[in-house]
Amino acid sequence: MIDLVPLYALVALEGNEMREFEAHLETCQECVAELAVHRSVTAALIADQPAPGQVWDRIAAAVSDSDPSPRVSQLSERRATRDRPLRLIASVAAVVALLLGVLAVFQALEINDMTGPEAVLAAAEAAAGEPGAIVANLDSPTGPVARVVLTPDGEGFLVPVNLESLPPDRTYQLWVITPDEVAISAGVLGNEPGPVRFTWNGDVAGFALTREVAGGVASTAGDVVSAVEL
Repeated sequence: MIDLVPLYALVALEGNEMREFEAHLETCQECVAELAVHRSVTAALIADQPAPGQVWDRIAAAVSDSDPSPRVSQLSERRATRDRPLRLIASVAAVVALLLGVLAVFQALEINDMTGPEAVLAAAEAAAGEPGAIVANLDSPTGPVARVVLTPDGEGFLVPVNLESLPPDRTYQLWVITPDEVAISAGVLGNEPGPVRFTWNGDVAGFALTREVAGGVASTAGDVVSAVEL
């Protein structure tokens, strides 16, 4: 009977088979415990959302007897009936694998919503309104190129405004200028930067944006795109 537990947990039993299994549950603690595990896993997978009706319809159709009238069964038919739960378990496993795949996609989308460019941009805008936040505009001779935001707790953001793409072997790099005029790297931004986060805990006298070789450098050796003093 324990091989029917996953089917019962997925509401895939009907008629006499379901009633017999429910009667069995009244006397079998092993099946009761196994059922609790399957139900908790199923609930976690579907996140309180009902599965598509056609999924349950296909499982129920496979379980239902097309002809309920008594008849003489051949050995091959009895073997097929005995093997049916195993085949259904395999089918249920495939459904669970599909649910896991869908869940992974939704989780990836949720993560992207929290860490993607739009989320970073929204966080930067919110940070700019915090009391004590540093907001600095990086300009070039042709106009603004980026905006830097740094909160009092050290959370920083660089938001490109009009940065042209660089060749693959080049990168933009952001620098924090300390009060003793030392440039310390705050992040390698790539050749086509979008809104990015960085962290800095310490005094700040300014920021600079440079073009460097791909991968960045420990000490700036490239040309300065823009620099600003605070």
